[in-house]
Amino acid sequence: MLKYYAWALAEKTLSYTPFGKQIYSSIGYLMTRRIRGRDPSIFSSLQMTREAKKLIPPGGTILELGTGWFHHDAFALYLVGDYKIYLFDVKDKAKFVYIKNYLGYLLENADRVAAALDIAIDTVHARLEPLLPLQRREELYAACNFVPCITEKTDMPFLPENSIDFMIGNCVLNHIPPSILVPELNALRRMLKPEGRMYTMIGHDDHYTFHDNSANQFNYYRYSDRVHKWIFESKFEYHNRLVKSEWFPIFEECGLAIEKYEPYITESSNEQIARLPRIDARFARYPLEELAIIHSYVLLRRRY
Repeated sequence: MLKYYAWALAEKTLSYTPFGKQIYSSIGYLMTRRIRGRDPSIFSSLQMTREAKKLIPPGGTILELGTGWFHHDAFALYLVGDYKIYLFDVKDKAKFVYIKNYLGYLLENADRVAAALDIAIDTVHARLEPLLPLQRREELYAACNFVPCITEKTDMPFLPENSIDFMIGNCVLNHIPPSILVPELNALRRMLKPEGRMYTMIGHDDHYTFHDNSANQFNYYRYSDRVHKWIFESKFEYHNRLVKSEWFPIFEECGLAIEKYEPYITESSNEQIARLPRIDARFARYPLEELAIIHSYVLLRRRY
């Protein structure tokens, strides 16, 4: 557990240090420039794309929520159809080297990608190989019909209302503070077409435990909001810790109806919850089987 707390406190301290953000970004780039985009966990999330392609009309317009470092969902959707895809985020985190890492990793694992997306292996090669010789992000975006959409003004629609057929986001909403989340979801709803859908994966496990395998994956449920903010919240990483029962009323408040909900729970995650020495009062009122949800897949539609 020492590494778990040391990582959190070091990150928090650096976030309040002069030029800390630049240092953090530079160190992150140096440490990950050869490996970011080559994470095996991408295969478990490709199921979102497989489900999405059933709901998106031919030639549809898509908004990727939190496009991140290498446009994970956008490229997966590019493999299954011809769409116009807006790459939305509040910061431009993407780097060409990360994108090339990701494309190369998809090609190296073309058989697994094809199986996960229910497409032919030849399709994976035919769609991705022509992208590899391109030398700039702008060329690549044009080839894929991607449109960057970077803005911090998320409390109002930043694209025309009723213009988006489908929105997709992978572990994004759980990193938005509640004070920002509700206005942003309202704005996203207004950009959706009346028949549009939003499909999102919400992570519920403690992300700092990714840095320490000895830590309980739900360790942050032990702490009150005040203590968690004091120890863990930094200017670099935020996790709203919202659980299933807290998400549902937020979606309703924002005019979004839940069309499909799938929790991901394992025997191990149930054991992890049972092993917590204590659970803060905020979370103790919920069933243990709810707290054992590692992540949720939520398909939403407009209520009005």
